[in-house]
Amino acid sequence: MDKFIMKKSTEANIYKSIRFPVEINDAINNIVQKANEGKNKKEYSFNGFVISACEYALNHMK
Repeated sequence: MDKFIMKKSTEANIYKSIRFPVEINDAINNIVQKANEGKNKKEYSFNGFVISACEYALNHMK
């Protein structure tokens, strides 16, 4: 199975609202924060993580 790779933040075309359980929200925020540590500017975002995770899931459901 391919390794999950979080993509850098990009502009979104469609806006959606999703309600996340607190535990998932906190876990994603921690992953994004760690990915941005030591960087001069924020390269990764919550939105970028969610999009990357959805793409990864969709690619592995085929």
